[in-house]
Amino acid sequence: MTNGASLNDQYIRTLILIKARSLMKSPAFRGVERDDVLRDLTLILAKRLGQFDPERAQLRTFVSRVLDSAAITLLRARQREKRSGDHGMASIERLRESQTTDPVTGSAAVGEADAARRLGREVRSPIDEFHLNDSIREIVAALPPDLADLCRALQEDSAVSTARGLGISRRQLRNRIAELRVRFAAAGFETF
Repeated sequence: MTNGASLNDQYIRTLILIKARSLMKSPAFRGVERDDVLRDLTLILAKRLGQFDPERAQLRTFVSRVLDSAAITLLRARQREKRSGDHGMASIERLRESQTTDPVTGSAAVGEADAARRLGREVRSPIDEFHLNDSIREIVAALPPDLADLCRALQEDSAVSTARGLGISRRQLRNRIAELRVRFAAAGFETF
């Protein structure tokens, strides 16, 4: 490369790797191979390396600034792609027009899975969801009647409404919920 700069320099390779790892943590890069991110960062740096001027800065400073800028550029591009509809997303207006003439609110047109995906959360497959619900039903069926009733009530109402409906204090409700958590954790649901 020009000006004595080389992409094979250990510092440069390490910095590219660090930037790639940082980008891979973002939900925008879910499903992207790390090698692709490494290649993109290396390509951007290779294009800009000819602009390095030793009179203005040291090589390490230049490389660091270029990679910072490249990482931000790649992140913004991925976020823009996610918003553009290239990932199988549909316009709410088109969805409404194709299915009904009645007005449809955004929350009615966008499913929970779509909303979770947009926020970068993991979405379970229908099979995993079925197994999860089946396991929860088994656990609730094995609970004492008062705790099973509490579970069902909490599915429908808030904690305060549930406590009021069961005629117990909020402290008693919190204690029962803590007991439910212990029982669910014992059944393998400590992450929920």
